[in-house]
Amino acid sequence: MFVNKEIKKIRDNFPILKTKYNNYPLIYFDNASTTQKPKILIKKLKYYYYNYNSNIYRSNNNISKKSTFFVEKCRKVIKNFINASSSKEIIFTKGTTESINLLSIILKNIFNKNDEIIISILEHNSNIIPWQILCKKKKLKLIFLKINNKYNISIKQLKKNINKKTKLISLTHISNVFGTVLPIKNIVKIIKNKNKKIIIILDGAQSIAHIPIDVKDLNIDFFVFSVHKIYGPTGLGILYGKKKILNNLPPYQYGGSMVNDVLYNKSFFLKTPNRFEAGTINISSIYSFIYIINFINKININNINIYEKKLVNYTKKLFLKNKNIILYGKNNINISSIISFNIKNINNIDINYFLNKYNISIRNGYNCSHLLMKYLKINGTLRISYGIYNNYEEIEKFYFFLLKIIKLLN
Repeated sequence: MFVNKEIKKIRDNFPILKTKYNNYPLIYFDNASTTQKPKILIKKLKYYYYNYNSNIYRSNNNISKKSTFFVEKCRKVIKNFINASSSKEIIFTKGTTESINLLSIILKNIFNKNDEIIISILEHNSNIIPWQILCKKKKLKLIFLKINNKYNISIKQLKKNINKKTKLISLTHISNVFGTVLPIKNIVKIIKNKNKKIIIILDGAQSIAHIPIDVKDLNIDFFVFSVHKIYGPTGLGILYGKKKILNNLPPYQYGGSMVNDVLYNKSFFLKTPNRFEAGTINISSIYSFIYIINFINKININNINIYEKKLVNYTKKLFLKNKNIILYGKNNINISSIISFNIKNINNIDINYFLNKYNISIRNGYNCSHLLMKYLKINGTLRISYGIYNNYEEIEKFYFFLLKIIKLLN
Protein backbone atom coordinates (compact mmCIF):
# COMPACT_ATOMS: atom_id res chain seq x y z
CA MET A 1 0.00 0.00 0.00
CA PHE A 2 1.13 3.54 -0.73
CA VAL A 3 2.73 5.76 1.90
CA ASN A 4 3.31 9.52 1.67
CA LYS A 5 6.85 9.05 0.38
CA GLU A 6 5.62 6.88 -2.51
CA ILE A 7 2.84 9.31 -3.43
CA LYS A 8 5.31 12.18 -3.46
CA LYS A 9 7.52 10.17 -5.81
CA ILE A 10 4.54 9.54 -8.10
CA ARG A 11 3.56 13.22 -8.00
CA ASP A 12 7.07 14.24 -9.03
CA ASN A 13 6.41 12.53 -12.36
CA PHE A 14 3.70 15.07 -13.26
CA PRO A 15 5.12 18.53 -14.09
CA ILE A 16 1.73 20.26 -14.26
CA LEU A 17 1.21 19.72 -10.53
CA LYS A 18 4.00 22.23 -9.89
CA THR A 19 2.18 25.03 -11.74
CA LYS A 20 0.43 27.86 -9.88
CA TYR A 21 -2.40 30.32 -10.45
CA ASN A 22 -2.93 33.36 -8.19
CA ASN A 23 -0.07 31.86 -6.18
CA TYR A 24 -2.15 28.75 -5.45
CA PRO A 25 -0.73 25.36 -6.50
CA LEU A 26 -2.88 23.28 -8.82
CA ILE A 27 -5.24 20.82 -7.17
CA TYR A 28 -6.52 18.65 -9.99
CA PHE A 29 -9.68 16.68 -9.19
CA ASP A 30 -11.04 16.29 -12.74
CA ASN A 31 -9.44 12.97 -13.66
CA ALA A 32 -12.69 11.44 -14.92
CA SER A 33 -12.56 14.04 -17.68
CA THR A 34 -8.87 13.53 -18.48
CA THR A 35 -5.77 12.60 -16.51
CA GLN A 36 -2.56 14.58 -16.34
CA LYS A 37 0.55 13.32 -18.14
CA PRO A 38 3.80 12.03 -16.63
CA LYS A 39 7.27 13.05 -17.76
CA ILE A 40 7.84 9.72 -19.48
CA LEU A 41 4.96 10.39 -21.88
CA ILE A 42 6.17 13.90 -22.72
CA LYS A 43 9.70 12.60 -23.19
CA LYS A 44 8.67 9.68 -25.42
CA LEU A 45 6.39 11.77 -27.64
CA LYS A 46 9.34 14.07 -28.30
CA TYR A 47 11.68 11.12 -28.77
CA TYR A 48 9.39 9.57 -31.38
CA TYR A 49 9.37 12.68 -33.57
CA TYR A 50 13.13 13.07 -33.21
CA ASN A 51 13.91 9.48 -34.16
CA TYR A 52 11.10 7.39 -35.66
CA ASN A 53 8.57 9.64 -37.38
CA SER A 54 7.32 7.75 -40.44
CA ASN A 55 4.18 6.12 -41.75
CA ILE A 56 3.60 2.43 -41.06
CA TYR A 57 3.08 -0.71 -43.18
CA ARG A 58 3.65 1.24 -46.42
CA SER A 59 7.42 1.61 -46.76
CA ASN A 60 10.51 -0.53 -46.40
CA ASN A 61 12.75 2.20 -45.03
CA ASN A 62 14.34 1.81 -41.62
CA ILE A 63 12.23 4.29 -39.64
CA SER A 64 9.00 2.98 -41.18
CA LYS A 65 9.94 -0.52 -40.05
CA LYS A 66 10.68 0.81 -36.56
CA SER A 67 7.34 2.64 -36.35
CA THR A 68 5.47 -0.44 -37.57
CA PHE A 69 7.28 -2.55 -34.98
CA PHE A 70 6.24 -0.24 -32.13
CA VAL A 71 2.59 -0.14 -33.25
CA GLU A 72 2.43 -3.93 -33.18
CA LYS A 73 4.35 -4.01 -29.90
CA CYS A 74 1.76 -1.69 -28.38
CA ARG A 75 -1.04 -4.04 -29.46
CA LYS A 76 0.69 -6.86 -27.58
CA VAL A 77 1.21 -4.70 -24.49
CA ILE A 78 -2.48 -3.70 -24.46
CA LYS A 79 -3.51 -7.31 -25.11
CA ASN A 80 -1.62 -8.37 -21.98
CA PHE A 81 -2.91 -5.41 -19.94
CA ILE A 82 -6.57 -6.35 -20.49
CA ASN A 83 -5.92 -10.10 -20.97
CA ALA A 84 -7.24 -10.40 -24.51
CA SER A 85 -6.65 -13.64 -26.44
CA SER A 86 -4.77 -12.04 -29.33
CA SER A 87 -3.18 -8.73 -30.29
CA LYS A 88 -5.35 -8.91 -33.44
CA GLU A 89 -8.31 -8.15 -31.15
CA ILE A 90 -6.89 -4.67 -30.40
CA ILE A 91 -8.04 -1.86 -32.71
CA PHE A 92 -6.75 1.70 -32.52
CA THR A 93 -9.36 4.49 -32.68
CA LYS A 94 -9.53 8.15 -31.60
CA GLY A 95 -11.22 7.36 -28.29
CA THR A 96 -14.17 5.75 -26.52
CA THR A 97 -16.63 7.87 -28.47
CA GLU A 98 -15.30 6.80 -31.86
CA SER A 99 -15.09 3.18 -30.73
CA ILE A 100 -18.79 3.09 -29.81
CA ASN A 101 -19.74 4.93 -32.99
CA LEU A 102 -17.66 2.42 -34.96
CA LEU A 103 -19.52 -0.47 -33.33
CA SER A 104 -22.92 1.10 -33.97
CA ILE A 105 -22.03 1.21 -37.68
CA ILE A 106 -20.34 -2.17 -38.23
CA LEU A 107 -22.96 -4.05 -36.17
CA LYS A 108 -25.98 -2.55 -37.94
CA ASN A 109 -26.53 -5.62 -40.13
CA ILE A 110 -27.18 -7.92 -37.17
CA PHE A 111 -30.49 -6.14 -36.58
CA ASN A 112 -33.93 -6.64 -38.05
CA LYS A 113 -36.89 -4.29 -37.72
CA ASN A 114 -38.27 -4.13 -34.14
CA ASP A 115 -35.19 -5.73 -32.59
CA GLU A 116 -34.10 -4.26 -29.25
CA ILE A 117 -31.00 -2.66 -27.75
CA ILE A 118 -30.63 -2.31 -23.97
CA ILE A 119 -28.55 0.43 -22.31
CA SER A 120 -28.96 2.20 -18.96
CA ILE A 121 -29.89 5.62 -17.66
CA LEU A 122 -26.36 5.81 -16.18
CA GLU A 123 -24.70 6.04 -19.60
CA HIS A 124 -22.50 8.83 -20.90
CA ASN A 125 -23.97 10.52 -23.98
CA SER A 126 -21.40 8.65 -26.10
CA ASN A 127 -23.10 5.38 -25.18
CA ILE A 128 -26.60 6.72 -25.86
CA ILE A 129 -26.64 8.85 -29.00
CA PRO A 130 -25.04 6.32 -31.43
CA TRP A 131 -27.67 3.75 -30.42
CA GLN A 132 -30.46 6.33 -30.75
CA ILE A 133 -29.31 7.07 -34.31
CA LEU A 134 -29.06 3.36 -35.18
CA CYS A 135 -32.52 2.65 -33.73
CA LYS A 136 -34.03 5.45 -35.78
CA LYS A 137 -32.39 4.22 -39.00
CA LYS A 138 -33.19 0.53 -38.50
CA LYS A 139 -36.54 1.00 -36.71
CA LEU A 140 -35.30 -0.65 -33.52
CA LYS A 141 -36.39 -0.21 -29.91
CA LEU A 142 -34.00 1.35 -27.39
CA ILE A 143 -34.64 0.28 -23.79
CA PHE A 144 -33.20 2.14 -20.78
CA LEU A 145 -32.52 0.33 -17.53
CA LYS A 146 -33.36 2.44 -14.47
CA ILE A 147 -31.23 2.72 -11.34
CA ASN A 148 -31.80 1.73 -7.73
CA ASN A 149 -31.18 3.72 -4.53
CA LYS A 150 -27.47 2.84 -4.70
CA TYR A 151 -27.18 4.44 -8.15
CA ASN A 152 -26.62 1.05 -9.76
CA ILE A 153 -28.71 -0.54 -12.51
CA SER A 154 -31.81 -2.56 -11.72
CA ILE A 155 -30.95 -6.24 -12.16
CA LYS A 156 -34.63 -7.08 -11.83
CA GLN A 157 -35.46 -4.80 -14.78
CA LEU A 158 -32.57 -6.25 -16.80
CA LYS A 159 -33.92 -9.79 -16.40
CA LYS A 160 -37.41 -8.62 -17.28
CA ASN A 161 -36.36 -6.80 -20.47
CA ILE A 162 -34.17 -9.47 -22.09
CA ASN A 163 -36.19 -11.35 -24.69
CA LYS A 164 -35.92 -12.92 -28.16
CA LYS A 165 -35.71 -9.49 -29.79
CA THR A 166 -32.75 -8.35 -27.65
CA LYS A 167 -29.70 -8.23 -29.93
CA LEU A 168 -27.26 -5.95 -28.09
CA ILE A 169 -26.60 -4.63 -24.58
CA SER A 170 -24.13 -1.77 -24.05
CA LEU A 171 -23.28 -0.63 -20.53
CA THR A 172 -20.81 1.52 -18.68
CA HIS A 173 -18.39 -0.31 -16.39
CA ILE A 174 -18.15 2.59 -13.93
CA SER A 175 -20.55 5.53 -13.92
CA ASN A 176 -18.80 8.76 -14.90
CA VAL A 177 -21.20 10.67 -12.60
CA PHE A 178 -21.39 8.59 -9.42
CA GLY A 179 -18.39 6.25 -9.66
CA THR A 180 -20.74 3.28 -9.29
CA VAL A 181 -19.08 0.02 -10.31
CA LEU A 182 -21.56 -2.17 -12.14
CA PRO A 183 -21.50 -5.92 -11.25
CA ILE A 184 -20.55 -6.81 -14.82
CA LYS A 185 -19.69 -10.48 -14.25
CA ASN A 186 -23.11 -11.09 -12.73
CA ILE A 187 -24.81 -9.02 -15.46
CA VAL A 188 -23.03 -10.97 -18.23
CA LYS A 189 -23.98 -14.28 -16.59
CA ILE A 190 -27.64 -13.22 -16.53
CA ILE A 191 -27.50 -12.13 -20.18
CA LYS A 192 -25.75 -15.30 -21.38
CA ASN A 193 -28.18 -17.52 -19.48
CA LYS A 194 -31.05 -15.78 -21.28
CA ASN A 195 -29.47 -15.71 -24.74
CA LYS A 196 -25.81 -16.48 -25.59
CA LYS A 197 -26.08 -14.66 -28.94
CA ILE A 198 -26.66 -11.21 -27.43
CA ILE A 199 -23.72 -8.87 -28.16
CA ILE A 200 -22.30 -7.30 -24.97
CA ILE A 201 -20.34 -4.02 -25.12
CA LEU A 202 -18.61 -2.55 -22.08
CA ASP A 203 -17.65 1.13 -21.85
CA GLY A 204 -14.41 1.11 -19.87
CA ALA A 205 -13.60 4.82 -20.08
CA GLN A 206 -13.88 5.19 -16.29
CA SER A 207 -12.59 1.77 -15.28
CA ILE A 208 -9.39 1.35 -17.27
CA ALA A 209 -7.22 3.51 -14.95
CA HIS A 210 -8.77 2.41 -11.67
CA ILE A 211 -9.51 -1.33 -11.53
CA PRO A 212 -7.96 -4.45 -13.10
CA ILE A 213 -9.51 -5.40 -16.46
CA ASP A 214 -9.71 -8.99 -17.66
CA VAL A 215 -11.88 -9.22 -20.78
CA LYS A 216 -11.77 -13.02 -20.77
CA ASP A 217 -12.97 -13.23 -17.19
CA LEU A 218 -15.68 -10.63 -17.84
CA ASN A 219 -16.76 -12.64 -20.91
CA ILE A 220 -17.74 -9.55 -22.91
CA ASP A 221 -17.70 -9.22 -26.69
CA PHE A 222 -16.34 -5.66 -26.89
CA PHE A 223 -14.47 -3.35 -24.51
CA VAL A 224 -13.67 0.29 -25.25
CA PHE A 225 -11.61 2.98 -23.55
CA SER A 226 -9.77 6.25 -24.14
CA VAL A 227 -6.02 6.41 -23.56
CA HIS A 228 -6.14 9.97 -22.18
CA LYS A 229 -8.14 8.64 -19.21
CA ILE A 230 -5.18 6.49 -18.16
CA TYR A 231 -2.39 9.11 -18.17
CA GLY A 232 -1.78 8.69 -21.91
CA PRO A 233 -2.02 11.14 -24.82
CA THR A 234 -5.26 12.52 -26.24
CA GLY A 235 -6.63 11.38 -29.58
CA LEU A 236 -6.13 7.65 -29.05
CA GLY A 237 -8.68 5.02 -28.09
CA ILE A 238 -8.75 1.25 -27.87
CA LEU A 239 -11.46 -1.07 -29.12
CA TYR A 240 -11.14 -4.68 -28.03
CA GLY A 241 -13.36 -7.18 -29.79
CA LYS A 242 -13.42 -10.96 -30.08
CA LYS A 243 -11.55 -11.90 -33.25
CA LYS A 244 -14.19 -14.39 -34.39
CA ILE A 245 -16.79 -11.58 -34.37
CA LEU A 246 -14.60 -8.84 -35.86
CA ASN A 247 -13.47 -10.87 -38.87
CA ASN A 248 -17.08 -11.26 -39.96
CA LEU A 249 -17.93 -7.56 -39.73
CA PRO A 250 -17.58 -4.92 -42.48
CA PRO A 251 -15.02 -2.09 -42.29
CA TYR A 252 -15.86 1.20 -40.63
CA GLN A 253 -14.07 3.44 -43.13
CA TYR A 254 -12.33 2.84 -46.44
CA GLY A 255 -8.92 3.82 -47.82
CA GLY A 256 -5.26 3.02 -47.28
CA SER A 257 -3.96 0.35 -44.88
CA MET A 258 -7.19 -1.66 -44.76
CA VAL A 259 -7.26 -3.25 -48.23
CA ASN A 260 -5.76 -6.48 -49.52
CA ASP A 261 -6.50 -5.78 -53.20
CA VAL A 262 -8.47 -3.31 -55.32
CA LEU A 263 -10.12 -4.12 -58.68
CA TYR A 264 -12.14 -1.83 -60.93
CA ASN A 265 -15.47 -2.92 -59.50
CA LYS A 266 -14.55 -4.59 -56.23
CA SER A 267 -12.11 -4.38 -53.32
CA PHE A 268 -10.88 -7.02 -50.87
CA PHE A 269 -10.26 -6.06 -47.25
CA LEU A 270 -7.74 -7.22 -44.68
CA LYS A 271 -8.82 -9.02 -41.53
CA THR A 272 -8.94 -7.47 -38.09
CA PRO A 273 -7.42 -5.23 -36.82
CA ASN A 274 -6.23 -3.56 -40.04
CA ARG A 275 -9.61 -3.53 -41.78
CA PHE A 276 -10.86 -1.12 -39.09
CA GLU A 277 -7.86 1.24 -39.23
CA ALA A 278 -8.17 3.04 -42.56
CA GLY A 279 -5.68 5.86 -43.16
CA THR A 280 -2.82 6.88 -40.92
CA ILE A 281 -3.47 6.12 -37.27
CA ASN A 282 -2.06 8.05 -34.29
CA ILE A 283 1.40 6.48 -34.40
CA SER A 284 3.23 8.78 -31.98
CA SER A 285 0.56 8.32 -29.30
CA ILE A 286 0.59 4.56 -29.82
CA TYR A 287 4.37 4.50 -29.41
CA SER A 288 4.26 6.57 -26.21
CA PHE A 289 1.37 4.57 -24.71
CA ILE A 290 3.64 1.53 -24.35
CA TYR A 291 5.56 3.46 -21.68
CA ILE A 292 2.37 4.54 -19.90
CA ILE A 293 1.26 0.95 -19.47
CA ASN A 294 4.72 0.10 -18.12
CA PHE A 295 4.38 3.08 -15.75
CA ILE A 296 0.98 1.82 -14.51
CA ASN A 297 2.20 -1.77 -14.18
CA LYS A 298 5.10 -0.65 -11.97
CA ILE A 299 2.69 1.12 -9.62
CA ASN A 300 0.22 -1.81 -9.90
CA ILE A 301 -3.43 -1.24 -10.76
CA ASN A 302 -4.57 -3.05 -7.58
CA ASN A 303 -2.58 -0.59 -5.46
CA ILE A 304 -4.15 2.30 -7.37
CA ASN A 305 -7.64 0.90 -6.76
CA ILE A 306 -7.09 0.49 -3.02
CA TYR A 307 -5.50 3.93 -2.62
CA GLU A 308 -8.18 5.82 -4.57
CA LYS A 309 -10.94 4.12 -2.58
CA LYS A 310 -9.28 5.40 0.60
CA LEU A 311 -9.30 8.93 -0.83
CA VAL A 312 -12.99 8.59 -1.70
CA ASN A 313 -13.91 7.27 1.76
CA TYR A 314 -11.94 10.05 3.44
CA THR A 315 -13.77 12.66 1.37
CA LYS A 316 -17.16 11.10 2.06
CA LYS A 317 -16.50 11.26 5.82
CA LEU A 318 -15.72 14.99 5.54
CA PHE A 319 -18.81 15.63 3.44
CA LEU A 320 -21.14 13.76 5.77
CA LYS A 321 -20.19 16.17 8.58
CA ASN A 322 -21.74 19.08 6.70
CA LYS A 323 -25.52 19.41 6.33
CA ASN A 324 -25.12 21.80 3.39
CA ILE A 325 -23.56 19.09 1.21
CA ILE A 326 -25.85 16.77 -0.77
CA LEU A 327 -23.78 13.65 -1.36
CA TYR A 328 -25.04 11.25 -4.04
CA GLY A 329 -24.55 7.56 -3.34
CA LYS A 330 -23.38 8.13 0.22
CA ASN A 331 -24.41 4.59 1.25
CA ASN A 332 -22.84 2.95 -1.77
CA ILE A 333 -19.67 1.02 -0.91
CA ASN A 334 -19.22 -0.32 -4.46
CA ILE A 335 -17.76 2.93 -5.75
CA SER A 336 -14.61 3.87 -7.65
CA SER A 337 -12.67 7.16 -7.73
CA ILE A 338 -15.60 9.54 -8.39
CA ILE A 339 -17.83 11.54 -6.03
CA SER A 340 -20.76 13.70 -7.11
CA PHE A 341 -22.40 16.23 -4.84
CA ASN A 342 -24.29 19.51 -4.69
CA ILE A 343 -24.55 22.32 -2.16
CA LYS A 344 -28.00 23.20 -0.82
CA ASN A 345 -29.43 26.42 -2.26
CA ILE A 346 -26.25 27.22 -4.24
CA ASN A 347 -25.81 26.72 -7.98
CA ASN A 348 -23.02 24.28 -8.83
CA ILE A 349 -21.72 26.80 -11.41
CA ASP A 350 -21.07 29.35 -8.65
CA ILE A 351 -19.25 26.82 -6.47
CA ASN A 352 -16.98 25.83 -9.33
CA TYR A 353 -16.36 29.48 -10.25
CA PHE A 354 -14.96 30.24 -6.79
CA LEU A 355 -13.01 26.98 -6.50
CA ASN A 356 -11.27 27.98 -9.70
CA LYS A 357 -10.03 31.15 -7.97
CA TYR A 358 -8.06 28.88 -5.65
CA ASN A 359 -6.75 26.84 -8.62
CA ILE A 360 -8.88 23.83 -7.72
CA SER A 361 -10.07 21.95 -10.80
CA ILE A 362 -13.26 19.93 -10.51
CA ARG A 363 -16.23 19.42 -12.85
CA ASN A 364 -19.72 20.85 -12.68
CA GLY A 365 -22.83 20.46 -14.82
CA TYR A 366 -24.39 17.50 -16.60
CA ASN A 367 -21.13 15.53 -16.97
CA CYS A 368 -22.25 14.49 -20.48
CA SER A 369 -25.12 12.56 -18.85
CA HIS A 370 -28.15 14.69 -19.65
CA LEU A 371 -30.73 11.90 -19.38
CA LEU A 372 -29.47 10.84 -15.96
CA MET A 373 -29.80 14.41 -14.64
CA LYS A 374 -33.31 14.66 -16.05
CA TYR A 375 -34.18 11.32 -14.49
CA LEU A 376 -32.91 12.53 -11.08
CA LYS A 377 -34.57 15.96 -11.62
CA ILE A 378 -31.40 17.89 -10.83
CA ASN A 379 -29.58 20.61 -12.72
CA GLY A 380 -26.22 18.88 -12.80
CA THR A 381 -23.73 18.09 -10.04
CA LEU A 382 -20.30 18.99 -8.77
CA ARG A 383 -17.92 16.12 -9.44
CA ILE A 384 -14.52 15.32 -8.01
CA SER A 385 -12.53 12.42 -9.43
CA TYR A 386 -9.20 11.17 -8.18
CA GLY A 387 -6.02 9.90 -9.83
CA ILE A 388 -2.83 8.27 -8.59
CA TYR A 389 -1.17 11.62 -7.83
CA ASN A 390 -3.88 13.02 -5.55
CA ASN A 391 -3.38 13.02 -1.77
CA TYR A 392 -5.03 13.74 1.56
CA GLU A 393 -3.47 17.18 1.87
CA GLU A 394 -5.18 18.26 -1.36
CA ILE A 395 -8.52 16.95 -0.10
CA GLU A 396 -8.18 18.92 3.13
CA LYS A 397 -7.30 22.13 1.25
CA PHE A 398 -10.20 21.59 -1.13
CA TYR A 399 -12.61 21.04 1.77
CA PHE A 400 -11.32 24.12 3.58
CA PHE A 401 -11.93 26.34 0.56
CA LEU A 402 -15.27 24.68 -0.16
CA LEU A 403 -16.51 25.57 3.34
CA LYS A 404 -15.23 29.10 2.87
CA ILE A 405 -17.20 29.43 -0.40
CA ILE A 406 -20.37 27.97 1.14
CA LYS A 407 -20.16 30.52 3.95
CA LEU A 408 -19.59 33.31 1.44
CA LEU A 409 -22.54 32.37 -0.77
CA ASN A 410 -25.07 31.54 1.94
